[in-house]
Amino acid sequence: MAQGTIDVHINRPAGDVFAVIADVSKNARWSSTAVAGRQTSPGRVGVGTTAHEVSTFLGRRVEVDSVVTEFIAGRRLAYRTTGGPFPSSGSFVVEAQGGGASLTATFEAVPAGVVACLRPLFDKLVTRALRHDLASLKRLMECGDLR
Repeated sequence: MAQGTIDVHINRPAGDVFAVIADVSKNARWSSTAVAGRQTSPGRVGVGTTAHEVSTFLGRRVEVDSVVTEFIAGRRLAYRTTGGPFPSSGSFVVEAQGGGASLTATFEAVPAGVVACLRPLFDKLVTRALRHDLASLKRLMECGDLR
C-alpha cells in the first residue's frame, strides 16, 4: 500500500482553501494529473456526495468514481474510490493558522496489476505528484488566480 501525508501553509483564509478543496470541478486547475472532475450527486457536498474524475497517471487516462466518507464543513473532507484501476482513499484537513491556512493531505492507495510490481516507484510518483499539486494550489491561491 502506498501512503503519505503532505502539509502546506497557504496564505489565504482557511474557508477559501477548503472551498477549493471541496469543489472537485476545480481539481484540474491545481492538480497536474487531473483532467476533469464533476460532482455526480445532487446537493451540497457532504457525507455520501459522489464524484467522477478523469486523470492521467503514467501517461494513461484514468477514470475514478469516489464518495465523500467524512465531512466537517470548512475543516475536513475524506473520500474513498468506488471505481477505478486501484482502491484509494485520502483526506484534506484545513485549519486556520497565522493569518492563513494549514492544509494536510493524506492518501492511501493499493496499486494493482503491473503497477503493483513497481510499488516503490508508484509510492514515490504519487507522493511527488501530490507535493507538486499542493505547491501549485498554494501558488494559485496566494496569487488570487484560484478562488
